[in-house]
Amino acid sequence: MQAVVDTGLATAPAVRPAPERGAAVKTRKRAVMTKAERQRLIETLIQQREIGTQRELVNALRSLGCEVTQATVSRDVRELDLQKVRDQLGRPRYVPSLRERPRDPEQAARHVMRDFVRSVQVAQHLVVVRCEIGTANTVARQIDNLNHSDVIGTLAGDDTFIVILADHARAQRMRAYLERLREA
Repeated sequence: MQAVVDTGLATAPAVRPAPERGAAVKTRKRAVMTKAERQRLIETLIQQREIGTQRELVNALRSLGCEVTQATVSRDVRELDLQKVRDQLGRPRYVPSLRERPRDPEQAARHVMRDFVRSVQVAQHLVVVRCEIGTANTVARQIDNLNHSDVIGTLAGDDTFIVILADHARAQRMRAYLERLREA
């Protein structure tokens, strides 16, 4: 998912009434921010500011020109594994994950499979994996990182990705393997 960033540069909309003579015209151009850039910005914000709610995080991002919805921020908070702690005055505050990040590719795959995958099915030589909205790329990337010898490749959309294998038997074995990861 991409967010829009306000760069402050001028752009012309499709239809605009002519300004009065001598009047100042203020327009803004919006640039696209990738999910990775937005998540890095979120990590920076929670380290520099005391942000305790998703609403505060949305407002902080918008103040920096990043147009984002609460639903997107909610997914980012979950994917970044941000934790809420209480400060000295008892107010909630987001902090980076207190858990150690998985370093082992199989552990990382297990983590995302358990958190985001809804179903795993075989269709001929393909394994079709349905995920939470907006997480298919993340899960597919972790499957790619396994460097499994049977996997030819993966192709991800927003909430579904496929694992491409050479034949039906390999697809069945891969489905069983992914289910084991999901249930671990």
